[in-house]
This record gives sequence, structure tokens and C-alpha cells, in this order.
Amino acid sequence: MKTYNLLATLMAVAMLLGMGYSLTACSNDEDESNSSPSEVRPEVLVLFSFDGLGDGSYNDQILRGIKLVENEYNQKMSIKFVNPKDMEEVESLCTSWWANIDKPADKKGTIPRRLLVLASSDYIEPARRLFANAEMNINRCVLVFEAEDNGDETEQIRSFDIDMYGASWLAGRTARDLGCKSALVLLGNSMNETTYDARDGFVDGYGKAEDETSATVGAIADDYRGYGMATELYRKMYDYDGQYDFIYAVAGGSNMGAYRYLRENPDCGIYTAGMDTDQSPYSTLIVGSMVKRIDLVLYDHLKNWFNLKDLPRHQHYGLESGYIDWQIADRYAYLKASVEANRAEAIRKEKEYAAN
Repeated sequence: MKTYNLLATLMAVAMLLGMGYSLTACSNDEDESNSSPSEVRPEVLVLFSFDGLGDGSYNDQILRGIKLVENEYNQKMSIKFVNPKDMEEVESLCTSWWANIDKPADKKGTIPRRLLVLASSDYIEPARRLFANAEMNINRCVLVFEAEDNGDETEQIRSFDIDMYGASWLAGRTARDLGCKSALVLLGNSMNETTYDARDGFVDGYGKAEDETSATVGAIADDYRGYGMATELYRKMYDYDGQYDFIYAVAGGSNMGAYRYLRENPDCGIYTAGMDTDQSPYSTLIVGSMVKRIDLVLYDHLKNWFNLKDLPRHQHYGLESGYIDWQIADRYAYLKASVEANRAEAIRKEKEYAAN
């Protein structure tokens, strides 16, 4: 069984209790939110990444997005979610969901609109295999998070990706501004191509100055398990101490191991970055965070789907979208001016990278 940072887990549980599934909050938009196009509530099923809930970052942000939707739509949309333990469970849930796609929701035989949200890039391949011959439309739809566009215009699965290159480029430049001479980019899963833009962005932003080396690249594991190895990363930090002075870990819940080490060893001299949310409260050595507003991405997609707006086959969001940014921690406010001065360059380089 995986273990998570206690604070993060308690925050997630508190949020669940706060939601209560009574959905009693009032809508902020009576005309739009309280007028469902269907007589029965549209149904949404969200599958988190493996045991992801309680990670204190990405998955908990998705939970916040669910709460935003529930509060606004005031019982006009039914949202359920599952925290799968492995890929076998994910495939079983997907198969069951599609097998019941035309199941009536009431005695009148009314079939509700149904949306399956696969909130992990690890799910795109099984989704493409399981739903290869599925007939989908706005009333029966699958949305996959953080999936690379395969260029297939006939694909009926909907997806999006959030480009991390620009924000990571700014993070790399920040590490250089700090005077760090040895940096490590640490991926959770070396085989997850959706994180390569973060890797390449940091390496390019950090650059290579005279008599200085470029950033080193490493990985915790070669599969999805690398995102749940906080204890292993904590132990590895003893090896990294004295070897690197900046660690840019793109490793999901495993990052908590690095933050724990830095809290316990505040004089070690290793700077690092938060991921997905502002994680600067976890350590005084977190200079900034690559913040993904995945809660707003989910909110916007569900809102459009609820209001019968067709979801594009694939959408690409970058630094200009407002869904992602490099956010300097308040205690390092003197670095903010450099970030803003370099923002236009980061956007330009991100677009060049995406074009290639």
C-alpha cells in the first residue's frame, strides 16, 4: 500500500467531507447552470491516476475542479470518481462504463448523457485500444488528460495536453539566476513522453555557461510506479546532497520525499521546485512551483460539455493559456523580475519546441 504525506491526505479527506455529495451550494449562474438540456442528470465518471488522491498536488487539484463544478451546477450533474489501484482496474471500469452506455436512468427508459474522464496520461493507450470501435458523440464521450495528439483526425476520444516546456524553461533560468552550477532534472517515469517537454524546457532554460555543465537528467523508475515512491526519493536525496544544488523533480507524489528531506535538512544547500500546485509551504528551499490549474481545465471542459458544446478532438495548452505558469515563492520575490523579463522569450521558445 502506498503512503502519502499526512497533511496532503488529510486535506483531500477534508475536501471530500466538505463536498458531502449533498450538492447544496447555490449556482452562480441560474440561467446557464440550472437548466440542464436533459430530463435526467448527465453523468460524469472521473478516474484518478493510480492511488493518486491525496498527493497534495495534481490529483487533489482535480478534486478541487470537481468541487467547483458541483457547487456551480447544484445537483444538475451527477459526478462520481474512483481512485484505481492499477491498470487492470482502470480497464475493467472503462469496459463496464461502455457496456452500460445505453442503460436507462429511470423507469421511463431515459438514457442520460455520459462522460468518462480519464485523468492521467497513462490511460491514453488503453483508452485508444478499448474504444477503438466505439461510436461517440456529445452525449457519450471520453476525455483523456495530458495525452499527446496522435494526429488521427478520425479518433473520437477527446484529449488535451498542457505544455510544460515554457514554465520549465523559466524554472531553469531561475536556477541559473540563483547561481546553481549543478542541476538535476528527475522524472518519475523515464518512459512517460508527456513529461519530456518539462525535461527539455528546464535543460534549455538552464543552458550551459562557460566552464559550467548543463543539467543532468535522471528518473526514479521506468514505469508509472515512479510517481508513488516518495520514500525511495527521500533516501536517494542523501546521495544527491553535495552532488547537485538544484533538483527539478517531475515525479508526482514522489516529490514529497524530496520536500521531506529538505525540511529535515534546511542547510543542505539544495534548491528545488514545487509541481502542479504552489508547494512552497513544504520547504524554505522550494524556490518556485510549476503551477498547473488542472482544476480550471476540468471545470471548463465539464462546463462546455454540460452545455452541449462539442469538445475539440485535441487541445494544446501552453504558457499563454493561463492554465500553467512558473510561480516564484514569496520568500524569493527578488527573482520575480527576471521571470517576467524572460516570459516572452519562454513563450517564443515553447512555440518553437511544439512546432518541432
